[in-house]
Amino acid sequence: MSAVPAFRSVQADSAEVAALKSKSNLVSVSLGSKIISFSDEFFAEASNLLKDEEAVFLPGVFTERGKLMDGWETRRHNKKYDWTIVQLGYPGSIFGFDVDTSHFTGNHAPVVSIEGANCSEEEVTSGKAQFEEILARVDMNPSSHHYFVYTAPTKVYTHLRVNNYPDGGIARLRVYGQVVPQALVVSSDGLVDLAFVGNGGRAVACSNQHYSSPSNLVLPGRGKTMGDGWETRRSRTPDHSDWVVLKLGIPGVVRNVEFDTRQFCGNFPPLVTLHGTVSEEDTPADDARWLEIIGGVPLTADKQHYFEAERHHGVAFTHVKFTMYPDGGIKRIRINGRPAVSA
Repeated sequence: MSAVPAFRSVQADSAEVAALKSKSNLVSVSLGSKIISFSDEFFAEASNLLKDEEAVFLPGVFTERGKLMDGWETRRHNKKYDWTIVQLGYPGSIFGFDVDTSHFTGNHAPVVSIEGANCSEEEVTSGKAQFEEILARVDMNPSSHHYFVYTAPTKVYTHLRVNNYPDGGIARLRVYGQVVPQALVVSSDGLVDLAFVGNGGRAVACSNQHYSSPSNLVLPGRGKTMGDGWETRRSRTPDHSDWVVLKLGIPGVVRNVEFDTRQFCGNFPPLVTLHGTVSEEDTPADDARWLEIIGGVPLTADKQHYFEAERHHGVAFTHVKFTMYPDGGIKRIRINGRPAVSA
């Protein structure tokens, strides 16, 4: 068993947290993460931990069991401790955590630890899974975000066990990491969405994310609201453009692309381009050579747009750069192609 990297607590406004948030949240419900089991959820359901939206306070909302909180809350006076087991949306290595006790003041979990396992769901439900501690017991404050960063990414995990000593409430859990695909998700035509988060794709840089994160661009499905796409602020300067760089999960030759503006009606980008490059870096250098894949094409409101990649069919790109003129919002980007190993 390999050693778990050391971790440290970091401040919410630090550069380390900003870097963390550029990673995928491996326990997002948008990735298909789910609660497998729990010891107790008397006051509020464990599944609330995985919600994508920030926790809110619900004034005056009570159930027959008491005040309803937007998080996971267990009953009082546990003589041992409470726990819940979470299945990650996709297997992945972990860079850090945010354990959030927002709005839990006199009822937050005082101490939390986290364990990880790489196993099947059947092994978890049958009790055969072997969990190891990956976040030793840490103190929790009321109504606070608690960020923990590893000195190096962990090995790959599929499930986490969150321990709550002895009882109380946690609003949200964020597990920031990198998806490590066990098998590529291939479409019926034999192509692979090279940028899809389930294939290891992710956003690594962008010009602006004022309203929502570019990491949403590579999520499954078409989303639920305008908030789960990528939207930049309004620009006020001439010749402005906004851009995002996506690191492909696996280098590949691009065949066709999809730009989806679902639910972006008065704020979709009027014109967009797509370029590709080859780089060994996580984020390509400033002087990287970008080759045009899709020239300036217009987009319209609330629609899936499909384009054939007519240029550079022989190049196996590692990154693509999507540019909007001048600004706006887009829900999903699909980069369909053939992985370099089979191109």
